[in-house]
Amino acid sequence: MNLKTGRPSKQTNKKELELSDFKDDSQIQKSRVNFLLETEKYIKLKQYALDNRKTVTDVLTEMIDERLAQR
Repeated sequence: MNLKTGRPSKQTNKKELELSDFKDDSQIQKSRVNFLLETEKYIKLKQYALDNRKTVTDVLTEMIDERLAQR
């Protein structure tokens, strides 16, 4: 039997993953954008996103990317 002193809850196993193991430092910086939208338009936007199995953020980001690519 391998017995050790100390609190078992305080001992860390080196094989365990930590949150810092998943952190990606190479991510692109992002800025939050907030604006008001008429409720009817929002509902249509949300339905469009649901129909395409995407989030509203993904839909809006794609629309912005497409519009900026046209410039």
